[in-house]
Amino acid sequence: MKTQTILVTGATGNVGHHIATQLADAGLTVRALTRDPSSSRLPGGVIPLAGDLASPDSLREAAAGADAAFLLWPFRTADGAAVAVDALATQVRRIVFLSAINVRDGGTPEENGMWGEVERAIERSGVEWTFLRAGGFAANTLGWANEIRAEGVVHWVHGAAARSLIHERDIADVAVLALTDDEHVGTKYLLTGPEAITQVEQARILGEAIGLPVRWEEILPEAATELMTAFTGDRAFAQHAVGYWASLIAEPELVTQTVAEVTGHPARTFREWARDHADEFRPRSAREVIGRYAGLLRGGDFTGAISLLAADVVRIAPLEGAAELRGVTAIMENGRRLTGDYEIRGVEVDGPHPFGGRFGLRFTFDEVHLPTGKPHTAEKLSLYTVSDGRITTEHVYYHTHPRVYPR
Repeated sequence: MKTQTILVTGATGNVGHHIATQLADAGLTVRALTRDPSSSRLPGGVIPLAGDLASPDSLREAAAGADAAFLLWPFRTADGAAVAVDALATQVRRIVFLSAINVRDGGTPEENGMWGEVERAIERSGVEWTFLRAGGFAANTLGWANEIRAEGVVHWVHGAAARSLIHERDIADVAVLALTDDEHVGTKYLLTGPEAITQVEQARILGEAIGLPVRWEEILPEAATELMTAFTGDRAFAQHAVGYWASLIAEPELVTQTVAEVTGHPARTFREWARDHADEFRPRSAREVIGRYAGLLRGGDFTGAISLLAADVVRIAPLEGAAELRGVTAIMENGRRLTGDYEIRGVEVDGPHPFGGRFGLRFTFDEVHLPTGKPHTAEKLSLYTVSDGRITTEHVYYHTHPRVYPR
């Protein structure tokens, strides 16, 4: 197959970004499936197309006339995967799927999980395929970044668990070959990093990369399970993950040489990955925090914005009925209380207006009071203080009262 046009799903993510970049640099026509083409940040030369994996019609339209597709299935279950695969299969001749190393030929659906179900749907679709059964991503350690930036510490479980984490660029290198070269059709590649190293060692290597010490503090498995459950909403997944890491203490993760065999270059080490991503772990200056916080709020990424708050952040907002709130949890609970009867239809963010280690943001909220259907506009000015790379205080001043209807 002479490949000319390729559709990439997940093109703004860690792996997809590198795939799209390499394909575009090679002179191929690259399309990126994205929910919002106007706000997507894509490599130069990549064509953004509106669509959603959960919308078969949009998927068919985005893939029309393409030769191949890179498929990343971002959901926790395979619900809807067969329909999405069939939509792709009506348009493209080849699908390269980013699967998982735990999938086993002949394994049960319970053992192979979501990835096995998607593989089966692709095999049944009749298209050419290649499955990239990747191990743990080195990029998963970005989950430690906030703690490392703020405290130089990683609080996590099973530090002696040895993982063969893979650099996203190695997955991309194999994917590009599979998308463009017939040699890889019908192959199931087991992809890992070049060595298995413990999580404690990973933390130490990250410290070396940023030039600052990073220490490991072990937490109980029960605490890790609770944290993962709160983050994912899936206790069974959290329990499985913590149990899996425990198993890697006695039996480290599999290490393969597949990356080297397919690409001709050795798989990149975790130390190389740490150097490539060092800036994401270094403490941020006040200026960087200010710009990032404002940008995240303006882009609607409230989860990302919250990650920049200190754990014991103080919020002072007398008109909200709480003179002082301390901690992210208390602030979020107060926000839910205030907005329970309202639909927020839009937020305008003016700023930031920095002065030293402090800055101001002005917000205009376009809301509807759900019990009455009446519109309401609230304007407020928040003054923030930044210390040690985190937002530590917020003083809130309303131009209009935050709520004008009885609750």
